[in-house]
Amino acid sequence: MSAESENMRGMTRNALKLIAITTIAIGHFFLYTSSKIKVFGLGSPWKDILRWICFVGPPIFMFFIAEGFRYTSSKRKYGLRLLVFALVTQAAYAVTVKTQLGFSMAIFFFEWNVFFALLLGFVDLCILNSKQKLIMKLLEVMATLLLSYFMKTEWWIFGQLIIIAFYYLREYDVLKFLAATVLFYLTFLFGDCGFKDGYHISFSVNLYCMFFGMLGSGLVSFFYKGKDGKKSRFMKYFFYVFYPLHLLLIDAVKLMAG
Repeated sequence: MSAESENMRGMTRNALKLIAITTIAIGHFFLYTSSKIKVFGLGSPWKDILRWICFVGPPIFMFFIAEGFRYTSSKRKYGLRLLVFALVTQAAYAVTVKTQLGFSMAIFFFEWNVFFALLLGFVDLCILNSKQKLIMKLLEVMATLLLSYFMKTEWWIFGQLIIIAFYYLREYDVLKFLAATVLFYLTFLFGDCGFKDGYHISFSVNLYCMFFGMLGSGLVSFFYKGKDGKKSRFMKYFFYVFYPLHLLLIDAVKLMAG
């Protein structure tokens, strides 16, 4: 890495987490409430921009799963933490993603939220870094991808592949960015990214999603300086708590809107 490239990197882990949290909260609010309430009288394209800005966040989340795997002192505790928050989030997720407010048993049991994509990506890294033979590693990773496919996990199989790409291409900024971009494109081409509310994924929507996904990937590829920022126990855990919390708040808004 050149000195010029290093000098460009000014974003800490905490700053990137705040960007991820803020953009996801804004995007999901407009995405999941626009059929219920009219906010500020906004129309297209501003409403569309505010909806799809949520795609800045996922690549940041995925990147820090790869980083977390590399640096965690206990992979077992890290994986259990992801599992706990995946299960907690699933309850709120089963309410939020439908137009009509109400708990969906079908979604709760058979359509997994993005935390499961993060968890399965973490499991994939555990498998790939194990001492098993290569053929066994590949077969086990394929099994997790099939699980993600059949459970209709958000980001489908591509969330896991993005995490793997971020991990193995960590030192290759351009390749890391290009790999994530290709996988984003495939996600929008073949998957629904968890849009279970009847949204039509038009060409213009794809452009918004791709742009914001590339923006998030670009931030972690070219601007992350590899430091935490100010140490904060609050920030460490709020990164996890935020996701189910913001879904519950959106549910509350939808309930008040009738």
